[in-house]
Amino acid sequence: MLLTKGVRIIELFEPEFFGTVLNHNVTIVEKGPSGGLMMIDTGLPGYLEIIEKGLKSFGYSLEDISDVVITHYHIDHSGNAEEIRKISKAKIYAHENEVPYLSKNEQKFNLKYDDVKDELKVSEEDFERTMKRINSMKFSPVTVDVKLKGGEEIGNFKVINVPGHTPGHIALYDGNLLIVGDAVRNIKGKISPPFKFFCWDYEKAVNSFNNLLSMKFKYLVPFHGDIIFLY
Repeated sequence: MLLTKGVRIIELFEPEFFGTVLNHNVTIVEKGPSGGLMMIDTGLPGYLEIIEKGLKSFGYSLEDISDVVITHYHIDHSGNAEEIRKISKAKIYAHENEVPYLSKNEQKFNLKYDDVKDELKVSEEDFERTMKRINSMKFSPVTVDVKLKGGEEIGNFKVINVPGHTPGHIALYDGNLLIVGDAVRNIKGKISPPFKFFCWDYEKAVNSFNNLLSMKFKYLVPFHGDIIFLY
């Protein structure tokens, strides 16, 4: 999908996510700071072939990726980063507070059914199936080349520190386009902060959510849900 000049979205789909299908919006910027494509977030492990198919649909390949920005360490955002790095020699960027998590060889989520059943309206069977799938995924530790603090510029984008969902969650902003990772959700027209049970610090997540929505933008791209267009 062509979002605006030089920016495309590759939409991935994760089935059986607590009884639903969850979309993932991977953003591709055609002019990255190292000369090739810049990818913001990389999807779950195992989705690389689908990503490459998306790239080929507009004339590129994985080898054309020169920069990878990870908004936060969760596996659906970082799951293909190291493999892309090996294929294209891409430079990887992430906040310094995410690096300890990205350097591990696994990611585990310790949720209980009682934590999620009311908000997700999910059966215990679907909950257990999802948790087993997520926690059994193989994760390749990510080598971060550029450790961010917030306030840096990556190409035409400014790095914004938006902690809460994770300690070092970031967003990218170029004056019109705001790429927010999981700091904002827009599911079925409902704009909301991340799920409380998936947050490192929910109060900070809500503050970051409110700060992002107060900014002036034309397009806001959440990783999950629908893109928000303001004309």
